[in-house]
Parts: sequence; C-alpha cells; structure tokens
Amino acid sequence: MFLPELGVGIIYFPGLHSFFEIAQDAIDVLEVEPQTFWYKTRSQDSDYRLNQEVVQQLSQFGQRKIVHGVGFPIGGTTPLDLSYLLAFKETIAALNAPWCSEHLSFNRFASEQDEFNTGFLCPPLQSPEGVQKAAANIRELKAKLPIPFAFETGVNYLQPLAGEMSDGQFFAAVAEEADCGIVLDLHNLWCNEQNGRQPLQEVLAELPLERVWEVHLAGGQDYRGYWLDAHSDLVPLPLMELAKEIIPRLPNLKALIFEILEDFVRIKNIQPEVLLEQVRQLRSLWDSRGRCRRVPTTLPSKLLNAPSIETTDRLPSAAEWETALGELITLRPITQPFGNNLTHDPGTQVFQHLVASQRGGMVVTSLHLSTRLLKLTLGEPQFQELLETFWKTAPPKLFASEEALNWATYLQTRSLNIPFLEDVLRFELASHQVLSEGTPQHVKFSSDPFPILSALQLGYLPPPTSTGECEFVVQP
Repeated sequence: MFLPELGVGIIYFPGLHSFFEIAQDAIDVLEVEPQTFWYKTRSQDSDYRLNQEVVQQLSQFGQRKIVHGVGFPIGGTTPLDLSYLLAFKETIAALNAPWCSEHLSFNRFASEQDEFNTGFLCPPLQSPEGVQKAAANIRELKAKLPIPFAFETGVNYLQPLAGEMSDGQFFAAVAEEADCGIVLDLHNLWCNEQNGRQPLQEVLAELPLERVWEVHLAGGQDYRGYWLDAHSDLVPLPLMELAKEIIPRLPNLKALIFEILEDFVRIKNIQPEVLLEQVRQLRSLWDSRGRCRRVPTTLPSKLLNAPSIETTDRLPSAAEWETALGELITLRPITQPFGNNLTHDPGTQVFQHLVASQRGGMVVTSLHLSTRLLKLTLGEPQFQELLETFWKTAPPKLFASEEALNWATYLQTRSLNIPFLEDVLRFELASHQVLSEGTPQHVKFSSDPFPILSALQLGYLPPPTSTGECEFVVQP
C-alpha cells in the first residue's frame, strides 16, 4: 500500500486565512485539527457536530488536506472514547483525507472510581505494558477507520524513569506492534532533548524510519529553563539544520508540515512574507527527501520484543502512572504512592502550567465578555486567583463549551455581586448552545442588553442602566 506524496504544508486555522490566500502556490497540503471546529452537542445521533462554515472555508482551498486529531489520543489505558468517531469519519470524508493521525499520549485517567480529563496531552508510561496498551488502542481504531492511521511522537517534560524504555524504543515498539505509520514531530523530539531526555539522533537510530509518513516542524519558547513545544514561532535554526540531515533519510515521507498557532502570529506580529519564507525553506527540505531506496509504506507487523531491563526500581503499572500524573497536574489529591515520587520531578510543574494555560484560554475565549467584565471589576490579580480556585474545585474538560459551563456554575457559587454578570453569562452560554444545537435560544436580561454588551465589546465597564426585564432571541 502506497500513500500519495502530498508535499509541503502548514497547519490550518481560520485566522490564517489571508496568509493561505497569498501563499496558494507555495502550499501543497493543509493539516487540519478537526476537534477545533467541532461543537459538543446533546444530540442522540452524535456527540459532536462539524462547523460547516469552517468546512466550507476549507473547501475553497484546492490543496489536499490531512486530518490530525488533538483530542482523543491513543496512548492510555482507559477504554477508547469512540463517541467522537462519527464526527471524525465525517471530517475525513468531507476533506477527502488520504490518512489521519493522533497523538501517542493520554488525556484521561481514573481516580477514586471516577474518570477525569487531564486538560493536556500527557506522556504514557514507556514500558512493555504501555506498548501493548497503545498498540491495542491503535489496532481497535484502525479497524473502524476508512483510511490509514499514524501516531505522532510526543513531547515529554518529565525526566526518564529508571527502568523505562527509551523514547526511541517505545515509539518503535508501538509502531511495529500496531503496524501503523509515524508522524515524526521533530520539534517534539528536539524539545525532549533540550529538556534532558534522549537525544534526537539517538531516537532516530531506534526508529523504523520507513514508517515515517509525515514530519512536523515548529517553534517554541522558554519557560523556567524548559523549552516548550508551544507552536509559537518559526523553526529554530539548530533544528532546521538537523532537519536537513534527517529528511533525506526518510524513504516514505509523504508530507512536511509547519505548525504555528494563529494567536502567536498575531501577538508576535509575524508578517505573511516571513511565514512564506519559512514555507519556502521547508520546500528545500522536501526536495531532499528520501534519497535512499524507497520501501512499501506499510510493513508486516513484528512481534513485540521488550527490551531487557535490569533495575531494582519498580515501574508502576501504566494505569498507576496515568493516575499519578493526572492527579498531580490537575491539582487533585494524590491517591497513588507513585504520585509522591513524581512530585520531585520539576517537569510536573511545567504540565501544571500548561494545563492552567489551556483552561484559562478556554474560559477567556469562550466567555470573553463576562471574562472582560470580571477583569474590569476585580482587576487582573483577583481574576487570576478566582481562576486558580476554580481549577482546584472542578476537573478540566476537553471542549471549551463544557469548561465554560463549569466556570459559570462555579461563579454562581461565589456570590460576587457584580452588576450584569449573571445576564452576560446567560447570553454567552446561550450563544454556545445556539452554535452546538443550531436552534434559537431565548435570553432574559434585567435591563437593556445592548449598552451592556456594546460597552464590554469595546473594553469598557457598562454604564448604569435602568432596570426592567428584557427578553430577546439569539439566532443560529
């Protein structure tokens, strides 16, 4: 089975629409993260609904598309959450994607007879058991998908455990046991090396490079001595030089993707010409691909041969590892003895920071008017304190609409007595419901809503208004 060569691409975000228009001739393929344009619904037919406006925007571009999941990783021990499968397959069909991928990570864990979301993609335990669990998940998912599947090599801010498999051994064993492709994220592996894990070149020496279908390159940033895979900048020059050595060694490379978040393009004022030059540099890399002999994309599966490990340190089970790490980074009480060991790894604080950033971003983005009202009334320090208290009382959610609902519920318990807050929250939550359900919603205000909403939209505290109940309809 041979996959089509797609070429050089970039991650798709609606905010980069103008760049895509001027860079049409330089871009061959768009990487699409489907969960970013899904709505969580209450429908009996499907838990998720595609944003058809984004699908229509994507259809305007003639480039091929590949689907790269970011919400349902395959590296954990909890049963696969297949509630997303219908929407995933609808996305694949709508975009005519030749293959799809997900992260070799976990984002759910069991604790105290319940299941929680971690709020971030977390590294699985790199043990023979971890290999078997991930491979079984991939095989189950492959059987339900209409196109080939690959996993992405993940980032890990924790120090290696005594007795665990090396990063390269783990990735290789999962790929061989599951008989699937690999999305080789070079920036992830470069981050791992910068943060004290296995050197990138050693990882590559242990990988079945013929299974690499896709390569990701990105930029990052410093955080307390760690290098973060933040997708926040251009590709660092040292990594670009490494890529020049690596790309020619990949005999079955089908796509080379640059990843950058639209928020950082705006914040750092990265001009379209600069992005275009980055894509052109990737074109030069692409032209050097696979100079060694080509081999079939999918190879016969091999039986897993676990590495021989001699150590007196007992590795936890894969489930114990997930619970210990999940509880730590979501600020839950520690129930696993191994969690006490992990507290000594400063990498857990990095994950805590990333979870907080992710959750804060969800709240601010999805409830931007009520968030602005809180900041203007309380001030930034007290608002941050309010967020931090909320994180300790409610576990993370995967979708922003769910996080927003929990945040609104939490605010109601605080009796903040902030004028217009309840009204604005009702309006924004109703707007979310309109988007997810596609049906009109009636919203009540205790006074004329338009001066209130207009002032907040412009960044000002609403002026005093006369009271008197008002009701209006939010339309799809």
